[in-house]
Amino acid sequence: MDLSRYITTKDSSDFVAEERLTVVFASSEVAPFSKTGGLGDVAASLPMALAQRGHNVVIFTPLYGHLDPHKLRLSKRLHSLEVPRKSKAQSKVEATLWEGRLGQGVRIFFVDAEEYFGREGLYGQDGAAFEDNAERFAFFSRAAVEFARSYPLNVDVLHCNDWHTGLAPVYARHYYEEEFANTSVLMTIHNLAFQGTFEGDQFDATGLPKKFADEGELLDDSGKLNYLKGGLLHADRITTVSPGYAKEIQTEEKGMGLHALLQARSEELTGILNGADYNVWSPDVDRHISVQYDVETLNGKRQNKAELQHKNGLPVRPTLPLIGVISRLTEQKGIDVMVPTIRSLLSGLEDERDGFQLFVLGEGESWLHEDLEALAKEFPKRVVFKAGYDEAMAHRVQAGSDILLVPSRFEPCGLTQIYSMRYGTVPVVHSTGGLADTVSDLRDDPDHGTGFVFKELTEDAMAGAIERASAAYRNYRKWRPLMVRAMELDFSWGESAHQYESLYVSLAELQKAAE
Repeated sequence: MDLSRYITTKDSSDFVAEERLTVVFASSEVAPFSKTGGLGDVAASLPMALAQRGHNVVIFTPLYGHLDPHKLRLSKRLHSLEVPRKSKAQSKVEATLWEGRLGQGVRIFFVDAEEYFGREGLYGQDGAAFEDNAERFAFFSRAAVEFARSYPLNVDVLHCNDWHTGLAPVYARHYYEEEFANTSVLMTIHNLAFQGTFEGDQFDATGLPKKFADEGELLDDSGKLNYLKGGLLHADRITTVSPGYAKEIQTEEKGMGLHALLQARSEELTGILNGADYNVWSPDVDRHISVQYDVETLNGKRQNKAELQHKNGLPVRPTLPLIGVISRLTEQKGIDVMVPTIRSLLSGLEDERDGFQLFVLGEGESWLHEDLEALAKEFPKRVVFKAGYDEAMAHRVQAGSDILLVPSRFEPCGLTQIYSMRYGTVPVVHSTGGLADTVSDLRDDPDHGTGFVFKELTEDAMAGAIERASAAYRNYRKWRPLMVRAMELDFSWGESAHQYESLYVSLAELQKAAE
């Protein structure tokens, strides 16, 4: 069935690959069917962009309990997928495969295994992880390998994503070395903070021989089972989602305990910046906002701002900058530093025409929810907090805000600041990872700067950047060129897909040379 109405992508490049490769893209999330963060967006958009370049790309993902294959009009495959749970062929689980088709000829296969995925929630419920996640994603990793083996065309690349597929390279290389002799296995790190760590006594869930249960293999320095570590050890190549983050994760400070492994594989580690789907995240086509606009019709942005203010109880003040925050509410995202910073800045204001307004959309840690609720109560005419994640509201915040604040402690890539620039919403970001790769400071480069960057994650540094942005906003003759410059940047998937393609081709050439 054609599911192209659910997800589209855009490639600004006219180049089409000369060599058609077959790629199985395995991901635990694919937007809009399943999503908790940027992984879901990438797993939808990158395969589409690669297909536009002429490649045969197949997505492999779980059928979670909230997905109804009949409502999605998926086709049930005649043959089930047999997935061994022990050794090479023991304790097989028969899983149903459902097939759909996205635009550009991308096929998407959902693996239906009631025992593992037939429940509400992807990784847990009510803030608690499922107790059997080690078994669930060992199964998914093995299923991805078995799917690639059974696919009717020779698979050139099995592209694994994050810890949920971390055991796939292990299974492929341990059990099927000969069968995968012409198939490269690529491992992409979307966020090193999530590694798939479990107590060592859950090792049996992997079904692997005991030789893998040691510190040199699947156990980390603390003695815990670590799925991502297995993937990083056994994949042919490793990528992550921005060049800056690729460098950062090789340091002890940001390597999350895996820096030594990543340093050892530095020659096989590449940072490729994520792209944006401008058929979804662009104000001239955005179906979620009231008034569509572009660089020639920026008055439409003012109308979206007024509506966002009015409908959410903020005074409609066009001269007051509205700062948007769209984020998971965690310490990684710097929300714990943001709250006292905002409180300090707003507490000193005496005139309603001074300062700024703040709109926060997000979900996460309960204590941060409480802090933000308290902030909104303290400054009811200045601060709005919407708990939870609402895709439509995220679009409205992008379109209605003047400034987007992204204070992350670390950020592998970050898509929200990329989206914001398309909407003429100027980013204020902490200089880390993909944020530093995508936003240049106006003070450092007045002619080409695209936002405001603070070097240290401190209240003073963040406050300084917010104040600089707020002051700049009040000079529209200078602010408008900044907006236009940001809107005209191209972060579509064209260049990033080209880089992945080049990596795939180089891996295929290495495989041929080894024959």
